[in-house]
Amino acid sequence: MGIAPRSYDALAFLRAARIGDDAMIAYCSSCGTKTEPRLVANQQLRACPNCDRIFFRNPKVVVIALIEDGGRVLLGRRDIEPGRGLWGLPGGYVDWNEHPEAALVRECREEMQVEVEPLELLPVQHITLDDEGIVFLPYRARLIAGEPAAGDEVQEVGWFRPNALPPVAFPSHRQVLQRWVKDVATRGVA
Repeated sequence: MGIAPRSYDALAFLRAARIGDDAMIAYCSSCGTKTEPRLVANQQLRACPNCDRIFFRNPKVVVIALIEDGGRVLLGRRDIEPGRGLWGLPGGYVDWNEHPEAALVRECREEMQVEVEPLELLPVQHITLDDEGIVFLPYRARLIAGEPAAGDEVQEVGWFRPNALPPVAFPSHRQVLQRWVKDVATRGVA
């Protein structure tokens, strides 16, 4: 199975890569005027003094797929930071014009070379990392076509049993997998 996993703190990477508020919304995307801080509904936000556009701080939306087959779960070894070399569930960011379930299908196609059907939304997580927010939508999904293979941003793929899970890149993925392990034990599949 190729590359040995590196010891890596994905959260530390994200903290170090963080861009400050001023750099994120320094200029208005509507008129190009330099933005300035403004108190809006008891929070400091960036706003345009020219056209009065307010730049709200909205969380990013991330989807992941828990794809199970015969008591095993499909994981991919990440080929990008954060967490390069560690394992994770397939998924990624939802595009602004995309339904979360469509994003899930797209991400599984891109990363794992498979077609999936979203079956059930699992418990939603809200993650804050320094001053960033992420709404994390894990879905149970069914493999409907294709043979899993490494695609975009993935070094390799593998099926893993509950008692043989590899090092996982993100605490959010670990939580989903821990619930899955309990579920498999309850069902007696493994």
